[in-house]
Amino acid sequence: MINWYSDVDGVYNAYTDHRFDPAPQAASGWDGNWKPMEIGGAFPGWWSEEMVAETNRLTGHPLVVPKWLTTWEEGAPEQLAPALSIAGGADWPVIVGVEYDNPAKWQWWKLAALKNDLAATRPDAFIWIEDDVPFDPNTIVWLQTVAIPHLVISPKTAVGVTRDHIAEIEAFIGEVSMGVRTHGE
Repeated sequence: MINWYSDVDGVYNAYTDHRFDPAPQAASGWDGNWKPMEIGGAFPGWWSEEMVAETNRLTGHPLVVPKWLTTWEEGAPEQLAPALSIAGGADWPVIVGVEYDNPAKWQWWKLAALKNDLAATRPDAFIWIEDDVPFDPNTIVWLQTVAIPHLVISPKTAVGVTRDHIAEIEAFIGEVSMGVRTHGE
């Protein structure tokens, strides 16, 4: 089993003001149709139908257990998943805990929630797609020491998940499913 933890803003949508800025096609590698993010509460931006289709394909892999890990919490399955056509996204488990966030003490709720879920579910590996990972020193240190095979994708917030990220994720899933990936990244 591979747990797939997914943030929203800066991941599914390229956080940029779509009223003034074009979709980040060149930077993302997604040449197809882009739509403006028009969900109340979402950061303004663009989302790629191709990226969502590829995400749907990968989260549909029999070893993958997709989960929401976002400040949207219940809003992700209720609002975001249907608006962006994220297959099964309305049924993904939601990892909650935003009320425990304490950035002044470097206690990021997402890291604590991820650790708790990993301890509870004991997957063979995990994928974490989160644009804010590079900004939390505790997370960076923990990721360097965690023994479970893992892949962390930290897209540029103004670009979101790229075609290259999807290729990395697909390769990782393949390696874990064949038993080739036996340590953390």
